[in-house]
Amino acid sequence: MDNNSAETALLLERARAGDQAAVNDLFMQHRARLRRMVELRLDRRLQARIDTSDVIQEAYVEIFRRLDEYLQDPAFPLFL
Repeated sequence: MDNNSAETALLLERARAGDQAAVNDLFMQHRARLRRMVELRLDRRLQARIDTSDVIQEAYVEIFRRLDEYLQDPAFPLFL
């Protein structure tokens, strides 16, 4: 079952074929949403010490590290 939009599904297929630009496009597609989520959930006491951009950068590293695992069994939408 495909839980992703048609655009995301196309980018995932390109990423599966080894297209690194598609991986970047996938991240950029969800970057604003991820930023809003981090800004809302990051405790105010931590906001002075942790930059939202740093959290997003860590998420990007995690995407690269775990993308192959996700591509083998995309049971959930990519954003999750």
